Amino acid sequence: MTMDWIFDHFKIVVIILIAIGSVVKSQLEAKAKRGQQDETSAELPDRPVPRRRSMPSVPPPLAYSTPPALSSMASVEAANEAAKILKHQQDLAERLRQIRETKATTTGDAAATRTRIAAKNAKGPLPQASPTFRRRLRDRGEIRRAMVMREILDPPVSLR
Repeated sequence: MTMDWIFDHFKIVVIILIAIGSVVKSQLEAKAKRGQQDETSAELPDRPVPRRRSMPSVPPPLAYSTPPALSSMASVEAANEAAKILKHQQDLAERLRQIRETKATTTGDAAATRTRIAAKNAKGPLPQASPTFRRRLRDRGEIRRAMVMREILDPPVSLR
């Protein structure tokens, strides 16, 4: 009965064996590492091995230092650079405002855009029906419509 279960659930058994093996391997490696540490401490008996404290380590306090005083020449240069950057940003903001105003006046709102698109897509008056076969063949749209109608009305390709 148990052998049947093992063979029925072979993948689960293999996974469990791998997990147990990895735990045993990590325990053996830890034990070997402790043994190596004991050997190195036994080789150096004249030097005591410092014990670690169980207290949490606290970083040392930060030493704040004041930055060295900038020379008057450096501070003037920094102020000039900041003024140039500010002027450039103001120029860009003004240019963006002008572009938005121009766009608003030239394109109009959404209703104007829809009207413009409708006018562009609207065709002139529909051409009158061509009375002759020859005129119908000259019209590309008419040829396309004829091909589509043929595909729709003819029997399927599998039955041809």
